[in-house]
Amino acid sequence: MRLALRLILCFFIAFSTSSTVFAAPSIREQAIEISKELRDPGAVNQSLYESNAPQAAELKAKIYQLLENGESRENVLEYFASRYGKQIRYDPPVDPWTAALWVVPAVLFAGLVLTALFLIFRRKKENPE
Repeated sequence: MRLALRLILCFFIAFSTSSTVFAAPSIREQAIEISKELRDPGAVNQSLYESNAPQAAELKAKIYQLLENGESRENVLEYFASRYGKQIRYDPPVDPWTAALWVVPAVLFAGLVLTALFLIFRRKKENPE
């Protein structure tokens, strides 16, 4: 009789948790992907996924909590960007400031190359050897 009760209990436990078992991996996978996209604010050059710091564990739990509450991936990323600044994201959205970070060095390098070529050609014209 005890064996039958144990089997019935195991049967009910298995089927009552099956819905959470199938739902959890998608939330877990989303949380992992999001944690790979965010920097650990307390560590140098580590993502939340890679970090073992206590603060990183709290932030990972917050990601999971927000996803469980039905927040979308973009809402979670926006939450962390509003709280910690745009620098928390490894791949920040392109805006005039981030575009300038890429364009200005390229323009300066091109100007340096053009100035060097101009000086070389001018020197050759002044001193034809």
